[in-house]
Amino acid sequence: MRLNTIERKRFRVRKKLKRVSKDRYRLSVSRSTKNISAQIIDDVKNITLVSASSIDKEIKGLKKNKSELSTIVAGKES
Repeated sequence: MRLNTIERKRFRVRKKLKRVSKDRYRLSVSRSTKNISAQIIDDVKNITLVSASSIDKEIKGLKKNKSELSTIVAGKES
């Protein structure tokens, strides 16, 4: 089975993450054209410790642009 460039890069990154993440948490950020979300993940216990998203009702009701929403999501503690 031949892998294309994107798949090879994905395997490389995930292998490094598995090797490094034994003693620290992982930050996962997802962006779309309208929303942003972030999670802090403990890979040893396979749980999400904290998550924040611009889709939450209290944040979505603020009617801010995307850069302002990302600042609010980064400062929010769940």
